[in-house]
Amino acid sequence: MDARRAAYAATGAMLGVALVANAALRNDLWFWYTCIGTGAYLVFLGLVRHRRLAPPPRAVAMGGVAAGLHYVGGSLSGVHWIGGPNGLYAAFPWWDNVVHALGAGAVAVIAAAALAGTVPRPALRAFLAVTVAVFFGVVVELYEFAMFVLFGTVDQGFYTNNLLDLYDNLLGATLAAGLYVAAEEVALAAEATDPGPA
Repeated sequence: MDARRAAYAATGAMLGVALVANAALRNDLWFWYTCIGTGAYLVFLGLVRHRRLAPPPRAVAMGGVAAGLHYVGGSLSGVHWIGGPNGLYAAFPWWDNVVHALGAGAVAVIAAAALAGTVPRPALRAFLAVTVAVFFGVVVELYEFAMFVLFGTVDQGFYTNNLLDLYDNLLGATLAAGLYVAAEEVALAAEATDPGPA
């Protein structure tokens, strides 16, 4: 199994474990969060298959790790002695920062890879990739804010949390896109100067 398929399988397995655990523990909040996440993941897989996309394996792995940290970490709230109503998010204040930075970084790398054939300038490609990742982060924060206002969800959606999440999204996306595009350019330069087999 190649690295990309392994990352897809691991992400699906983590989502499956979180769904089953939340259903068994009757942890309704995180069960529905995980249902939404699983639906989004299935849409992503459908797009990848339908459009014959090949996102970079590292980006897929980063997204899988972020999904695992988010859904499994939050789902531990179903075991009531771990972190209260929001699992590891409540137990470790830095947990949310890591999840947002990794998730936005994964989106930025996928966007940078998708733009490689159409945006030849590396700096512009990195900037546009960061813009795409931050846009998706804003959509997530609008969702969290709506849940906070409408349903009083805990530990998310309020002003400080939303701004910190947006900052972490920007930081993760900028680092990931910058490093990915720079590594891509170094590889292309090395390929151009390599005389090949003699």
